Amino acid sequence: MNTIQTLTVYLGSSGHARPVFGQSAAALGRLIAESKKNLIYGGMDAGLMGVLAASALKAGGHVTGIIPRNLKDSERILGGLTETILVEELSDRKKKMFLMADAIIALPGGFGTLDESLEVLYWGAKKLHAKPLVLVNIEKYWDDIIPYLQNLPDFDPAYLIIVQTLEDIFPALERWAAPTIPATTQSHFPHFEDEIMRKTQEPIIIDIASLENTYFAVCAMGLKQLHKTQRAIGLLNTNGQFNGLIDWLNRAAAETFITPSCLKLFDVAMEKDALQEMLTHQEYIKIDLHHTKWGAPEPI
Repeated sequence: MNTIQTLTVYLGSSGHARPVFGQSAAALGRLIAESKKNLIYGGMDAGLMGVLAASALKAGGHVTGIIPRNLKDSERILGGLTETILVEELSDRKKKMFLMADAIIALPGGFGTLDESLEVLYWGAKKLHAKPLVLVNIEKYWDDIIPYLQNLPDFDPAYLIIVQTLEDIFPALERWAAPTIPATTQSHFPHFEDEIMRKTQEPIIIDIASLENTYFAVCAMGLKQLHKTQRAIGLLNTNGQFNGLIDWLNRAAAETFITPSCLKLFDVAMEKDALQEMLTHQEYIKIDLHHTKWGAPEPI
């Protein structure tokens, strides 16, 4: 796809990931800049996000950061960006990052990275766009979630490119065949933030493994991590239907893309009555984002 000029990259904001992930983020930033492509990312200086953007800038790249106005003080904006765009809400940030991109790349990350990636795949499955998501499987980080996604009933494989190395990204994009979508212009891209954050204590129970429900569940977990909702979250894991997602969540915690306490943001049970009982006692976990998640800015 020679028409690809602008790349949106999703990746972790955790400042505690292993060095190999930071090295990959830095290498991708250089690769994008040296390929004369534009980089769009979430605007932060924290974790791999800061490493990616700083590396691209150092290599002379054009880097745009997009960040919600109400998070600009708590989420640290990287200095020296080519362009900083402030939006109103998290959902606006995700949509803007998507709309500005010709293609999307996902490196290892936590709730936000998977949420954003699932959103792209969900919109694709609804034939709302013709943009690829490139999942870069550094250190086999996505091994648990890939077969899980591929077996979901509403997953459309036409929108997902899986590569094992950074060097595979651009050749894979060149080979990618864009799916055919309806000629009518789509202006509405559905999201679940408003439903998740509405004023209610009604538990969120995800009882069927689908792409739409997985996107909803991960979005809810991410918003709860950010203290945007206090609703109890539960996965009804009948016949192990969510095992791949749960295994990925444990891998994300082991790699410190989410904190260990993030695994307490939701409950899992195989029977509905047991899950509902667990949700009535689910403790609200407050996560110190600045120290336990973001940490100090990473050196390049």
